[in-house]
Amino acid sequence: MHYVQQGLLYLHIFTGGLGLLLFWLPILGRKGGFNHRRFGIYFRRTMLTSIISGAILALFWIIVPTMGHPELLDNPTAIPYFQRFGAFLVHLGLVMFTSLVGGQWALEAKHNRELLRTPTRVAPAALLVFTSIGSGYMGIRYEQVLMMVFAPLGLMIAWGQLRFIFAKEVEPKAWLVEHLSGYIGTAIGAYTAFFAFGGRTLFSDIGAWQYAFWILPGVIGNIAVVLLARKYRVAPASSPVSTASLNVPAKQP
Repeated sequence: MHYVQQGLLYLHIFTGGLGLLLFWLPILGRKGGFNHRRFGIYFRRTMLTSIISGAILALFWIIVPTMGHPELLDNPTAIPYFQRFGAFLVHLGLVMFTSLVGGQWALEAKHNRELLRTPTRVAPAALLVFTSIGSGYMGIRYEQVLMMVFAPLGLMIAWGQLRFIFAKEVEPKAWLVEHLSGYIGTAIGAYTAFFAFGGRTLFSDIGAWQYAFWILPGVIGNIAVVLLARKYRVAPASSPVSTASLNVPAKQP
């Protein structure tokens, strides 16, 4: 089982690092162009692999923490800390997964939001509400800064997706905002994970200031989402898009 964990860890690190690089190609490329679509697909598949492998590793931390960290056998009082951190990583993975699939589904269902009103497509955002509340509770109780920061972030992402899915009317470009903000949300999680693990070695000498590097991706990413929303949601008040007026089938994932 140790080799399984090591294999998952290497896969998670490799695909996560690759995703950090691939993210910028569709972002900087011409929107709707061939490279934008192609590298967007590469980014999505790479990040899905990283998210799933990371979630499995986090479950190991929760269920069998001593398997990957045998030193805990000599210090059992540290086990609850590892389990709580594993729970936070599950929440972070769900933040990234919900953002990623939500961004893709918004693109595919831009002309017919009825396609999003299914249990499988509502479930990620609904589950994120519960993990956000749990993360916030543990963050306050155990004074864990990252948990307290990513609890409201998860709630914001979940609320935005559920509102887009169930709102009677949305702005004409609301699907584009959801698509772009979903992929940006995924990158926020990826860069946060990088600083929380790989960056921990680089910034370990600056004490509590290292939290700033873990939180900055979320702050910058949310500012970008707000600016995008202002840019693309400017539309005449008389031209909202409703699910009743548009019934064009979208491509299924």
